[in-house]
Amino acid sequence: MSDNIENARVEPRDPRLQIVSEAEQGSPFSQLAAADMFYARGTYEDAFYWYSIAVRSFTSNPNAFSAEVIKYEVSAAEYNLATMFFNGLGTDSDKIQAFKLYAEAGRKRYLAAQVQLGMMYVYAEGIQQHYGLGYAWLYAAELNGENSKDVKKVLKMIEGKMDRKSLDNARKMSEQWVDEAVLEKLAQRKKTRFSFISNWFKKSA
Repeated sequence: MSDNIENARVEPRDPRLQIVSEAEQGSPFSQLAAADMFYARGTYEDAFYWYSIAVRSFTSNPNAFSAEVIKYEVSAAEYNLATMFFNGLGTDSDKIQAFKLYAEAGRKRYLAAQVQLGMMYVYAEGIQQHYGLGYAWLYAAELNGENSKDVKKVLKMIEGKMDRKSLDNARKMSEQWVDEAVLEKLAQRKKTRFSFISNWFKKSA
């Protein structure tokens, strides 16, 4: 065996090429990874292409994926594609299409999408202004764990513009977009509070 062959080194395969190769073979996870990779590099047209393919792959057969994948991976693809439509990155700006995709992700309890939907309603970004729906989406995001100062500030602003009944309706509406575990905790908290008040009245009677 020659020294040249003995000393030959096999160059490792570029992992970026591996991701694209797997994406081209139809793996939705690799398609999402490829989109994230191109987005991070500022290659927006390629990122838009792969986000579009990833969303199509995930949503064409949703029963093939677990609830965790639906909540995090599918909604991430929808959210990122929506953001590209919203900002006109890799495609023409289309806030109506962005809204539809944000709504899909928001209904899956994706926090960033819920915040974006709320802000779009509050500030009439591509849709008609509606404080009630804006509050409902932002309140749902807050219950799901969103803790940003901007969301708290906007919620407080809306509370100063809406009456008590409208706010109660918006909070009730938000429950359909809140994680079940969070709703269970809220229900238990209300039950405990009601029990405490009832016992207090009994002792005071």
